[in-house]
Amino acid sequence: MHHARGRRRLAAAVSVVTAVGASGALALSVAFAGAASASMHAAPQAGVAAAAGPRSGLPWASGAYVATATPAAARAFGAWRHRSLDVVEDYSARATWRDIVDPWWMYQRWRGTPYTKVFGVAILPEHVRGVSLRACAHGAYNSHWRRFGSVISSYGLGHSIIRLGWEFNGGWYIWKATQPATWAACWRQIVTAARTTAPGLQWDWNVNRGVASALPNPIQAYPGNRYVSMVGIDTYDWWPSARTAAGWQKQLNGAQGLNYWLTFAKAHGKRLSVPEWGSIRSRPTAGGDDARYVHDMRAFFARNASHLAFEANFQGVRGPTDGRYGPGTAVPHASAAYRAEF
Repeated sequence: MHHARGRRRLAAAVSVVTAVGASGALALSVAFAGAASASMHAAPQAGVAAAAGPRSGLPWASGAYVATATPAAARAFGAWRHRSLDVVEDYSARATWRDIVDPWWMYQRWRGTPYTKVFGVAILPEHVRGVSLRACAHGAYNSHWRRFGSVISSYGLGHSIIRLGWEFNGGWYIWKATQPATWAACWRQIVTAARTTAPGLQWDWNVNRGVASALPNPIQAYPGNRYVSMVGIDTYDWWPSARTAAGWQKQLNGAQGLNYWLTFAKAHGKRLSVPEWGSIRSRPTAGGDDARYVHDMRAFFARNASHLAFEANFQGVRGPTDGRYGPGTAVPHASAAYRAEF
């Protein structure tokens, strides 16, 4: 789902998801079996590391994107839910190369805070004429990415998680993967270049749930285990809503649903992240004030805690899709369920 700063996708995603029966999830274990035998131990598991466990006290690392994206807001949200956040998310601007490479305002904001930082980072700038994934795939922008690594390291954030080109299987971003081999080659160039100056960064290969418009089979854009730290899926109580048992089963076991990507992650020796999830109030097929969705998501996290890198609830800006929790919420039952269970 789009970030508050210039995110344009809520209407577009209505055409994104198609659902199949639970048998689709069962077929995955066969499809991924070959990958599992070759790569289950090819790379170390990545996620949120803490010697004493998550600060939240939950069996997994739990976090949020909060609307103002400040440490004060993160503390307040943690206090409201009675559990500190383990993870905070933010997004750099993406108009120019400087926005991507040197988001000093964002790094200054989060440096020295006790959270694991997860940053959404564009693959290409949106307002620079002539940029392309093809040029990226041939290494044309590697100097920018070496600079990216140098800058983020200089703020003491060189072990952050980077959601590079998130939701690439949808059609709403400039970096959409309509040419998956080129997209994957671009990813490899970026990660290789950034590692020369920030070897500790973690790289989250982050899809949008469901069969999407730009790339119906996101696996075609998988860049390889050496270049990926974790597999991410963004998912909301929307298209389909999870208000019914059938709707939840489509989210869980339908085409490219939660269990599909969990199986894929395991087969490649990776943990699963859920960087964006939450309630949607007023869109076609939105779940609205759906406490059961919150309960079902918590059950999924608890059941798969050992395979979960982190999860982060999206607490975006107010508006017709507002699913934020807390005082004044438009979804009081979902908010109460979140506060009780998280």
